[in-house]
Amino acid sequence: IILKRNGRVEEAIDSYKRAISLKSDYVQAYNNLGILYKDKQEYEDAIEMFKKAISLKSDYVQAYNNLGILYKDKQEYEDAIEMFTKVKELQPDNHKSYFNLALVKREQGLNEEAMKFFLKVLDFNPEHSDAKYNISIIKNENGLPEEAKKYLLEILKTDQKYENAPKYLAAIALKQERFEEVWRYYEYRWKASPQDQVIWPFQHKPLWQGERGKHVSLWREQGIGDDIIFLSLVPEVKEMCKSLSVYVDQRLQDLCKRAMPDINFVKDLEELENIECDYHLPLGSVPGLIRNDISDFDRTVKGYMKADPLRVETLRNELKLKDKMVIGISWKSNNSLNQEKKSIQLKDMERIFSGLDVVLINLQYGDVDDEIREFKEVTGIDVVQCASVDNREDLDGLAALIELCDLVVSTSNVTVHLAGALAKETWVLLPYILVNFWWLSDRPNSIWYPSLSLYRQTKPDNWENVYLSIRTELTNKLYLS
Repeated sequence: IILKRNGRVEEAIDSYKRAISLKSDYVQAYNNLGILYKDKQEYEDAIEMFKKAISLKSDYVQAYNNLGILYKDKQEYEDAIEMFTKVKELQPDNHKSYFNLALVKREQGLNEEAMKFFLKVLDFNPEHSDAKYNISIIKNENGLPEEAKKYLLEILKTDQKYENAPKYLAAIALKQERFEEVWRYYEYRWKASPQDQVIWPFQHKPLWQGERGKHVSLWREQGIGDDIIFLSLVPEVKEMCKSLSVYVDQRLQDLCKRAMPDINFVKDLEELENIECDYHLPLGSVPGLIRNDISDFDRTVKGYMKADPLRVETLRNELKLKDKMVIGISWKSNNSLNQEKKSIQLKDMERIFSGLDVVLINLQYGDVDDEIREFKEVTGIDVVQCASVDNREDLDGLAALIELCDLVVSTSNVTVHLAGALAKETWVLLPYILVNFWWLSDRPNSIWYPSLSLYRQTKPDNWENVYLSIRTELTNKLYLS
């Protein structure tokens, strides 16, 4: 157990094996060994261990439960149901068995049966947040958002650190475009990990609540994509303040200073804390002051960042772009909660670009050399890479590359935010379920970035309609313009 906690998994496995060699009926060792194999995705070995534990002790609930979870993860639902039902028979008051059965039914799409089990969990434990959360999802999917909200609000009464509840409340409000609610629930981010550990600057200064004619400091709190979208509000905030200082990622400094010279952009917290100010506010809390109705987005600034024109011309000469349509592409998201759902394979972009008279430029950050090489080998389509720009670290260079393009085609990532901030025409590939305040839920356009068009999946994990729509639009753009 100690070895496992310290990440020494192979040594832990050897220790359990030695224990079993000394005591062949050591039930707990078989069960724990099964857990280790499951964690390593060595599923057949894990199944063997759990079954061995059960053969030695026919009422060993933990092994039945672990085996059920493994079958559920493998989507072998009937076997999972059999295991969880056995747990329920052995321990009729074990609410975990009802909860696991509910999860299986939910994954099978049997929401009515799942609901019965989730409600049974609440009979045993009225404070069970996970059961309430799943009930709220089913209620909302059944067209009952107000009933869904009731369960989510119950969670927040007893567990304000349960971050999924305010996130889902915000998602429901977003779908209805009730922005005041969205921002209220968004403030719960400070109660959940990791932001509940953030030490705020200006400990002894008040938060800005829209007071006019004051010295105000705003500070970054999240990722660079969040920085970029919230910076769209900064010009409007400046009009309300006597002076405005903004702490943003160093990689955005030049882009911001070039476009907004009357704002003091600072490079780090140390510099920020030495600035005299009357009020301060985290950047993510600014929308709650000036974007509480859909009509407030009529004031959205178009092109609030500016690429370096000299850098643009230098790159244009470096890349020797021919007299063709230039399209910048990016296809995956890194360091994101939904990165797998938000990303596609580069090779799938063949469905969009094959046979078209265009030049593709790589805007994807990270090490993608092998992907691009393989893409050309398989499809015959070249993707131009710019050796002088690091797409992750040199955002001023990336902005210049974007400015070179006639069009950007990308999944939802930092590149899209930067393209939107530059007012570059951009077509965004979005997964079926990605409800957030950037893209909302049903709109084909972005209320934050007017130059963006949104192409959404019509079925989960299926990009076919997106590829077809973009291919059609692009063909029309090339040959009908």
